[in-house]
Amino acid sequence: MSPRVVVLGAGIAGLVAAWELALRGLRPLVLEAAPIAGGRTSTWRDDQGRTVDTGLHVVADHYLNLQQVLARLGVADRLHWVEKHTYLRAGRAPMAWYFSPYQPPFHLLRPAREMPLAPRTRLRLGRVALLLASMDQADLAALDGETYKQWHDRMGLGRDFMLELAEAAGDAATFLPVDRAAARAVISWLKYLMRHRRAGDVGLFRGTMAEAFIDPLVREITALGGEVRLSSAVTRLILDDAAQAPRVSHVEIAPCRAAGPVHSASGEPPVADGRESIPCDHLISALSVQALQHLLAASGERLLDRAGLGPMMGLTTTPALSLIVTFDRPITPVPEGAPLCTGVAMRDFIDMKLLGRGGLVPGAGSTYQFVITRSDRRIHDPDATIVADIVADLVSVWPGARGAEVVSYALERVGAAMFAAVPGAHALRPAVTTGAANFYIAGDFTRHELNASMEGAAFSGRRAADALLRALGRPGLDFPELPDTTMVPLLRAARRRLARSLT
Repeated sequence: MSPRVVVLGAGIAGLVAAWELALRGLRPLVLEAAPIAGGRTSTWRDDQGRTVDTGLHVVADHYLNLQQVLARLGVADRLHWVEKHTYLRAGRAPMAWYFSPYQPPFHLLRPAREMPLAPRTRLRLGRVALLLASMDQADLAALDGETYKQWHDRMGLGRDFMLELAEAAGDAATFLPVDRAAARAVISWLKYLMRHRRAGDVGLFRGTMAEAFIDPLVREITALGGEVRLSSAVTRLILDDAAQAPRVSHVEIAPCRAAGPVHSASGEPPVADGRESIPCDHLISALSVQALQHLLAASGERLLDRAGLGPMMGLTTTPALSLIVTFDRPITPVPEGAPLCTGVAMRDFIDMKLLGRGGLVPGAGSTYQFVITRSDRRIHDPDATIVADIVADLVSVWPGARGAEVVSYALERVGAAMFAAVPGAHALRPAVTTGAANFYIAGDFTRHELNASMEGAAFSGRRAADALLRALGRPGLDFPELPDTTMVPLLRAARRRLARSLT
């Protein structure tokens, strides 16, 4: 008889875990509180009947697990890869941003040449870059106790263009400003850019996330005998510690009243009356960090203690804001690639036409999707304030938008978009296995070298499936490895001498 496997959460982590298990003959039951699958990559129709989603989702070159899943699903052709981008800041001419076609670290020559830096700062940057390239994961973990801004100042990198880029990198990696984000999180993101000559390439999904990825994943799971049950909120985990080792024996669920994605900062889903108890032989939680924290608290101290998940209760979250705006006329010309902005209310934006998507109002002008910075400060601002700030800042960095009027907009407020990668948070990230023998954790907040991202989610889902399969005595999964440059071992050998000269 096939073991009863329950997966909590139908975001990328949960769906990938369930899919990997279904491919190997298991029949997982996926429970999702929302009426739609996708988690933080959901697509749905709002109360005006418009197709909206939770943000602009991009695939980086080093997202190897995610790319492998897309390829095996047969949807990799949904990605539109962009090599060249535009760096925008008010008061400056647009800067083309792309890497040289050389092996690392020489792929960085072009952006290094284009940066408006003083000779002394440029020299300092080169020496720090060599130090970063030589770092391994233990070195990065040692930086988790300070903010990136503290590290930046300690390295003497100044407060000009280098700090601007660091702010953009910090926001991309953590959704936090550099005076709050841990140095480990920001520097690990920067290190990926240094390891591969195509590290600046960005893959954008053609169509909605549901069309391009989530729906094909759900169809595959169900076709293989699994089930994805929506509008089913988990309210409690029931521990059986009469067994030789503590185990989760049942999952208690209730109908969920949410009309869209469930992203509240509290982690508590809106439930209706009625409870159902579902037995499980193995359980994977792929809930968001705040949802898992709420569930563990509701399940009692005994489970929290036996599972050894007390430290993760100290993790916090950060919100996000995503805005889609349809204008009354086409905005031309269009910035090349996925524009990167600093000093304004948005980090990046994209013309939705590039993704094969229409606007909020048929027949109107351009439709842009924006990723908004400093969401922690703006999350409670009125819609009108946020939209006015974004449009004004768009005009300031891209004058071609001057005079374009807003016809319609859709603003999505995500109360908890990811765990907050503040100093000390990395040590609180939970492992894939727990003190309960049949209880596994997936999610981009779990303990691994990746930041919160779609790759972190896909990797964690695959890793949870791998751990479960091995516990059943079955072969595990193979994981792709990011190639390192041949110069890195030499750089690591020289790291101590470089570090002494910089401190």
